[in-house]
Amino acid sequence: MLIPSLLFVLQAGTGFSLPVESSTPQSCFVFGEVFWSKTQISAILSSNCPIHIERKERVVTMKGRARTAWFMIPEEPGVHEFVYRWGSVIARLDDEKIPVMFGATEDDLLNRRPSRPASD
Repeated sequence: MLIPSLLFVLQAGTGFSLPVESSTPQSCFVFGEVFWSKTQISAILSSNCPIHIERKERVVTMKGRARTAWFMIPEEPGVHEFVYRWGSVIARLDDEKIPVMFGATEDDLLNRRPSRPASD
């Protein structure tokens, strides 16, 4: 009976680890909440990867090792759930899609005209 013996080793032994296949890279996400009102803007965001996140006005900058991504907090009043998979050209704000740009400047984003929603 291998399984009961293995369970005993897992319970009694220290430093025992099972091999885990590591060929699949970890997906990086940025997630949290953004808030917009006429008097206040905020973004409370986290990532499961080493991504530096900062906000200036409505522009949120996400800096990874090799690239920088940007998005604008939409002028939709209230608190909104935000989810972004690193490398994608869209993010989710509640159930809506918003565009994410790479290599743009803050001025490009602040002066950008609204366009139709991005598609997958």
